[in-house]
Amino acid sequence: MVWGVVALAGAYGVVLRVWLLAHLPTNSDEAVVGLMGRAIAAGHPTAFYWGQQYGGVEPYPVAAVLRLVNGGPMGLNGTAAVLSAVAAAVVGVAVAGATGNRAVGALAGALAWVWPYAVVWSSVRESGLRGAVLCCGVVLVACALRVHRRVAGWGTYAVMGVAAGLGWWASPEIVYFVIPTAVLLVCAWDRLFGGFAVPVGGAGPRPWEGPWRWQPAAVTVGGAVLGALPWLYANVGSGFASLHAGSLPNTTGLDYGQRLWVFFADMLPIQLGVRAVPGGAWTGGDGWGPVLYGLVGAVVVAALARAVVVARRGRTAAPWLAIAVGVVAFPFVYAVIPASGYWQDGRYGVMLPPLLVILLALAVVGPRRVKAPRHARRAADGAPGGWETAAARLASTAGCVAVIVGLVLTVATARAGGVPATPGAFFGGWTDPNAAARQVVAGLEAHHIRYAYGGYWTAYTLDFLAPTRLSVSPVPGDVVRSQALADQVAAAPSQAWLFFAPGRTAAAMAAFGGNPQPGPGGFTEQRFVGWLTADAVPYRVVHLGVLDAVVPARRVQLPLS
Repeated sequence: MVWGVVALAGAYGVVLRVWLLAHLPTNSDEAVVGLMGRAIAAGHPTAFYWGQQYGGVEPYPVAAVLRLVNGGPMGLNGTAAVLSAVAAAVVGVAVAGATGNRAVGALAGALAWVWPYAVVWSSVRESGLRGAVLCCGVVLVACALRVHRRVAGWGTYAVMGVAAGLGWWASPEIVYFVIPTAVLLVCAWDRLFGGFAVPVGGAGPRPWEGPWRWQPAAVTVGGAVLGALPWLYANVGSGFASLHAGSLPNTTGLDYGQRLWVFFADMLPIQLGVRAVPGGAWTGGDGWGPVLYGLVGAVVVAALARAVVVARRGRTAAPWLAIAVGVVAFPFVYAVIPASGYWQDGRYGVMLPPLLVILLALAVVGPRRVKAPRHARRAADGAPGGWETAAARLASTAGCVAVIVGLVLTVATARAGGVPATPGAFFGGWTDPNAAARQVVAGLEAHHIRYAYGGYWTAYTLDFLAPTRLSVSPVPGDVVRSQALADQVAAAPSQAWLFFAPGRTAAAMAAFGGNPQPGPGGFTEQRFVGWLTADAVPYRVVHLGVLDAVVPARRVQLPLS
């Protein structure tokens, strides 16, 4: 039964991601990561997401995947899906190690792969950082669990340090995982600074003594510095701009208390799988959705309460306590992030579900006992007791129920988010989600238009879809991610100006990620043409489907005079 449930969840997670990849058009935020990946593959590395002082690491696996699959939206967003699979697998390994129950570990990995829908949806939207943060974070926790169990060696400490450094380079959101990791390491303090066990001959492991007791900490810190080297290099040259207050802009204008309210009112139900993304439609409608929120939330509260109860066991309960602390701290760390008031697509909350999965697994099985040194242990006599076998079976059954419930919630939430629920509708009518944007590219090329200005949400998508054939940039004053592209367009002898075609606003928004900017500088085509007419500038209009290209007879700049 266990492996059938795992296989079902695994297959559905793959199929749902493929459906999303085949139906969601690429937006400019994702296209920028693709452009960065191509630049990296061409020998032009960069530390951070263009135009920001954070957001590293992930463009490098993107570069590798784009090179392998010859570039394109499927490869770009498929990279995030691969990282999601890695993170789910690590969650499974961490749970198996923490509980000593491989079946529950496999079920935990399956649950992390399919629940909630927000994580699935985000895993096919290449943000340039969150897939890497998620992988580094769960690796951190898995390594700390090994330290606590006294089975950590050189490799564990080195991997833990590198994961911490890479995670920090990717985003400050790695702090979500640093908190439970720190709790685990504090609970293992004597082992962390008293030396880790290294086999010596046949006598079993023996702790290092004297000055060597600092080796684990030194290996971890060294790995962290190594992983964070690009972050350090970039910041030394910029006066540590990543740490300046403005490096994480407040795009919503909400204060700390308001962002904390947003978490519980909007973000948490999304991360519990009872609201869809984007937009936050309730699973089961506005009537049943809040009820489901209460039920799933009660399960999480019960798991947290049990973690408090078993804390009296001391270090044996440290994994439980550490994950519970991470879950409780999450909303308060979340509200520190200035932009986290934006909740509609769930991006700022996707680090929570893996912690919830581990917490629930521990609630089902309980933490594994910490091993005593091998030379102090005695060989066990006979097979495990009947009560142990029964407990393991009960835990596996509970894990299967949890995965099935998570799977049902994801199916229902995906339906609320626009994914068909019936097989015929699900597998029928698949087309290229970027067909409208490709039509714009083909039209520009057919009319020999090489350089253009567009809105942010059109410019970089077109650049990514037509590498080396088009150069499209936002105007100064809009968000400009690539100064090189902006310079190319500005230096061109003539430029076209791209706008939503009159009467096709809804189709244009859908084609370019659902964003409302109608043209460069927020201008509509009608307003721009009015400026040209008032300035007596001749122009021609080229119809490109959802967009129009207005081509002035001479160079112009916004605002027109």
